[in-house]
Amino acid sequence: MNHHEEELITAKAPDGPFTQMVPPVLSAAVIGLAGLFMQVAKLDQSVSTVAADIQELKNDSKERLSDIEARVRTLEMSLGRRNGAP
Repeated sequence: MNHHEEELITAKAPDGPFTQMVPPVLSAAVIGLAGLFMQVAKLDQSVSTVAADIQELKNDSKERLSDIEARVRTLEMSLGRRNGAP
């Protein structure tokens, strides 16, 4: 019976300043990308909040305009009666 052991064979990374710098550079890049994604998420949330505020302001202004129009109609009707309009 033959007994075989499996051995993992990996190539040794070449020595040099660039190969030593790659892991820290990759780590910094990943951290930088995570920071960018967080900023994008915050901006997206801020844009959603501003959009909701704008919609609320539009609704409020429409409501106020309707109230003002109703007042104007009431005043026109009352002034018309005073001036002898039928």
